Amino acid sequence: HSGRDESTKRFIATLKGVAAHASSSIKFCRLAEGEADLYPRIGPTCEWDTAAAHAVLNAAGGTVLQVDGSPFVYGKADLKYLNPHFVAWGRAPQHAPVLGSV
Repeated sequence: HSGRDESTKRFIATLKGVAAHASSSIKFCRLAEGEADLYPRIGPTCEWDTAAAHAVLNAAGGTVLQVDGSPFVYGKADLKYLNPHFVAWGRAPQHAPVLGSV
C-alpha cells in the first residue's frame, strides 16, 4: 500500500530528501524514531490504519494534523471511520502549515 496518488506525488516532489514506501503505521513509527521528518497522506486511510502508531508518534513528540492545519481526531462513525487527508510530523511544527487545495 503506497498511498501515492497524484496529489501526494506533487507534494513530495516539492521536498528535498528521500521518500519511502511503507504502511501508514510504519511511516508514523519512522517519524517517532527520527528517521523521517514528515509524512503527507493525500489519500484514503481508516482510523484503524493510524490510531496505534499515532499514539506512538505523539509519545515521541510528533503530531498529526489535517492538511488545513486543524486537529486530527478519531471516532468518526458518521464518516465510516475514514480519515481526512493529513500530515504526520516527527516534531510538532511551530505553526500549522496548510498544504492548500489538494
